[in-house]
Amino acid sequence: MEAPDRLLAMNAAHAAFRRDLDRLATAAGRADLADPRRRAALLAGWRTFKTQMRKHHQGEDDHIWPRLRERLSGSENALSVLAEMDAEHARLDTLLKAVDDTLETPGQNGVTGGSAPAGRAEVEGAVRELHEALSAHLGHEERDALPLIGMALSDAEWDDVMDAIRASADLAFVAEYLPWLADGATGEELERIETIVPPPFRAVYRQEWRPDYARTDRW
Repeated sequence: MEAPDRLLAMNAAHAAFRRDLDRLATAAGRADLADPRRRAALLAGWRTFKTQMRKHHQGEDDHIWPRLRERLSGSENALSVLAEMDAEHARLDTLLKAVDDTLETPGQNGVTGGSAPAGRAEVEGAVRELHEALSAHLGHEERDALPLIGMALSDAEWDDVMDAIRASADLAFVAEYLPWLADGATGEELERIETIVPPPFRAVYRQEWRPDYARTDRW
């Protein structure tokens, strides 16, 4: 069943995370990561991914889960699900840092210098853990947490939450956000994703943000 339009941005972000997790796993498994061009593409994709992931989880932690806790304070099941979301976010922060350390620290592994087998195993192990944990979290959130939004918040209240999340983002983030969401999308899917931003921004997206995003080789 197609997700409600009110969750379009949430579900589009989840699809983009899954897309990039697969790209990350493929890139981390390549034998030529010591090549400067390959490394630069991997790091560009990784930096976009981690920025989007951290901002997405910050929006949930600051604006969505607190509102749901307030409205569903009488439901032990809902509060349990939200506590699980907090715990999973904390674990993902740790796993994100682990991947970041293997990719960004100079001279530590096959990505940033040298080609020691242990270094490559460390990269692939960190990526695998993140892939498994984030994939499980996205499924858990879609199954148990996102339905709470429909239970607790009206369309107008949800719009207020989304407005608060948008207000917390600077223009540089937004300029990368929509092209990142739309990366690889075509046809009707692309048209739906473009509706996430107000009409005045769509022209800027097509004329500036999308070309700027496309100029960087990722993954």
